[in-house]
Amino acid sequence: MRSKTSARTRAKVLDAARSLFNEQCTADVSLDDIAEAARISPEDLSYHFRDKPEIIRALFELYGRALDGRWYPSKDPAKNVAVMARNLTEMSSLRWDYRFFQREMTLLLRADPRLRAAYDAVSERRLSEMRVFAQQLVLQDMVRVPRLPRTLDDLLMAVWLISEGWQAWLDVTGTPASPDDVGRLNDLLMVVIDPYLTDQGRELFEKLVQ
Repeated sequence: MRSKTSARTRAKVLDAARSLFNEQCTADVSLDDIAEAARISPEDLSYHFRDKPEIIRALFELYGRALDGRWYPSKDPAKNVAVMARNLTEMSSLRWDYRFFQREMTLLLRADPRLRAAYDAVSERRLSEMRVFAQQLVLQDMVRVPRLPRTLDDLLMAVWLISEGWQAWLDVTGTPASPDDVGRLNDLLMVVIDPYLTDQGRELFEKLVQ
């Protein structure tokens, strides 16, 4: 079993790596850079992580854990709308904390099959959770389904693609990254979601986000 000291050192390495990756590019950050930022020796770092891809996978595991389990539906429609409002805020913060991954996702996934497998598993879980949650909102008359031939899954995929691509768009356009820029994603998501809120769903949502 990993000792408490070992676990603290591992956490220090991951915190340092995440900070460096966020501010720079993962390709420009070396293991020595991470060791220096974590205030440990390169030898101590190598005890915990063999290489940089292993660090990136460990960070994505933390990110995935933070994303999981956020979409459990309730029998109370007001609670479900509250969950939706809360997740928009909290997930914006998470995207900022792990913005390097959103920014470099395509390259990182192509370079590491193990990371790609982990990403696919997390994505499948998230989409499944969101689908069940959205179906409950429809049953509770909080959300309406898109007009055929479009489906609820199409709506979820639109939300997903905007969420996953926003940080990369900021990087491509040279927009300075800041929590406000990342948070603006929520405004774009509401452009997609708002037309499908029922009157009572919108009323509840607006009360919660005031």
